[in-house]
Amino acid sequence: AAAATGLVTWVVIDAIRGHVSISGSCIGPIVGLVAVTPACGFVQPGWALLIASITTVIVYFLLLNKHHMHFDDTLDVAIVHGCGGILGAFLTGLFPEKSVNLKDGADGAFYGRPIQLWYQIAGILTAIGFAAACTAGILLPLDWIMGIRLAKEDELEGLDRTEHGENWQVTASRAVNDLVKKVLEEQGVTKEEAEDNGTLELHYNPKNPNKKAFKIPLVKRIKPSDSQIDNDSVNNNHFEHNLNEKKFDDDEIDKQPN
Repeated sequence: AAAATGLVTWVVIDAIRGHVSISGSCIGPIVGLVAVTPACGFVQPGWALLIASITTVIVYFLLLNKHHMHFDDTLDVAIVHGCGGILGAFLTGLFPEKSVNLKDGADGAFYGRPIQLWYQIAGILTAIGFAAACTAGILLPLDWIMGIRLAKEDELEGLDRTEHGENWQVTASRAVNDLVKKVLEEQGVTKEEAEDNGTLELHYNPKNPNKKAFKIPLVKRIKPSDSQIDNDSVNNNHFEHNLNEKKFDDDEIDKQPN
């Protein structure tokens, strides 16, 4: 229920802001689960839904302002799991009820026992301190030995090229070239025997006889060449590709549409 509440809350905020995203629909349920985890054995179901909803709203707006925080959190782990867990643990001090867990439970601030809220705060600070100490114990030696932060220039240029010596344009171009070779081999012809009409196309033949067949152009001509010019009449954004196997530099691929 908390996961569903997180999903609905996130999607509603997205809709209000004008765009419902798939990534948000995946993050929302996670936030709901993270928030209710500390409280799940101690609160009524209604309070669990409220905890998930409150936490999801706060996490959503923290993520919107992440770029102001100046830290590297590519997968939003610190905010989703860290802040979400802290909020869930804090709210657990407000809503628990002894009747939910007669053996280990306790009443919270809303049920006449405000000291529970301070217990939760103490637990949060203890967890933060423990996690910080363990993380520092791992990262500081690594930083001294080999370094743990990349140069700013490498991050801006992209790790595919600086760390792995490749980039997506060349990889995609090679994949297209391999596809053409495979198709021609299946047809039993060589590139010299085949006519290059400038595009790769998807052909659709509807089962309904009242509907006409149609085709969708995919990419620019793919035969290896040092220079190619798109002269076909297909109304589509084509891109020039140089698939000369001798050179695969960034300059070899002109990404500007004709």
